[in-house]
Amino acid sequence: MLGLNLTKSTPPAGSRPLRDATPMGFLAVSDFDQARAFYEGMLGLTVFSQDEYALVLRAGSTLIRLTRPPQLYVAPYTVFGFQVTHIDDKVFALTALDIKFELYDWLGKAQTPHGVWTAPSGDKVAWFKDPDGNLLSISEHKA
Repeated sequence: MLGLNLTKSTPPAGSRPLRDATPMGFLAVSDFDQARAFYEGMLGLTVFSQDEYALVLRAGSTLIRLTRPPQLYVAPYTVFGFQVTHIDDKVFALTALDIKFELYDWLGKAQTPHGVWTAPSGDKVAWFKDPDGNLLSISEHKA
């Protein structure tokens, strides 16, 4: 690599190079129109930009970059989540839009019939999938 010094050095005192950076998550999708209908139309995210390579959305101060990889791989775990208040209200609002929440037998009675799991800490989480099967979550955290 020309012009790039990769030797270890001590960062300047108080250095926080990414402290004010805007976080961006990445998700793989198969179709931008379908993804836009879901993320913008159903979830209510704001489109930040779109071109032939990516659809970028904004949720609060976080950006989400949706890309179309040559081969789509759906991870078997949560790939992105949204922290919310009043999780039950959000679940009912999303359910009214035909979003289905995941129910897991292994969570037992700690998960409500509408999909909200209460962790031992009191935090609450509910999971749902986008049209490509990406597992997303909404969560409400105590203080």
